[in-house]
Amino acid sequence: MVFKKIKTTRKSVYAAEQLLSVIRDGTYKIGDQIPPERELAERMGISRPLIREALSALQIAGIIESRAGDGTYIRRSVGDAEIENQVLAMLEGEEHPILIFEARIVLEEGASRIAVMHASEKDLEKMRHILDQERTAAEKGEYAHYVMADREFHLAVVASSRNPFLEAAIRPLVEIMGRRLWKGIDQLCLLDPQGVSQSMEEHSRILDAIEKRDDHGAAGAMRHHLESARDRFLVSNSDVAAG
Repeated sequence: MVFKKIKTTRKSVYAAEQLLSVIRDGTYKIGDQIPPERELAERMGISRPLIREALSALQIAGIIESRAGDGTYIRRSVGDAEIENQVLAMLEGEEHPILIFEARIVLEEGASRIAVMHASEKDLEKMRHILDQERTAAEKGEYAHYVMADREFHLAVVASSRNPFLEAAIRPLVEIMGRRLWKGIDQLCLLDPQGVSQSMEEHSRILDAIEKRDDHGAAGAMRHHLESARDRFLVSNSDVAAG
């Protein structure tokens, strides 16, 4: 099947529709491996992050599954209109990830700078505890616990700034990443152990700068971390998530 170039606004929706179509018509059957993310992006003429959004929605619906170090395979056939509509509705109802990253970079860089001035020993101890939870979850392969701890770390940093306006602006952006589609996107990205290790190291640097009362270092470490997270979303370091 020749995938068509996409020229509409919510392109991830139409990418998902094309993927559903080739599964529905039998081009790809249960157990078949679908083309890599990079190849799908080239065929449809859109970016890899948009393909990743579409694949995440299909994975959440149980239609496909990504196998670490292998690729992405068809898990079940489609034809149930209700399930297909859920996939498309999931994509249509989500804010664009890149816009969320942009807002978080600006706001959390400032929050971490202010946190240096106001974080108490109790705040620092909470951040240390969360980092320990992240490491334990990563070692055990407990994806859901790792992602939860990741979000809690960011919320702990902004809470230690003692600025309710910053917290009111940042908390909804962080919590958006707890929604089903974001979890699916995160899971695809986190299939790369190197990315998980890098993210935890970046958290450690943020905490270290706050502990040293280095406002410039804390702000820079936070910006670097969120930009790295955005870049890991944009282009994975391997084709594990793309497979």
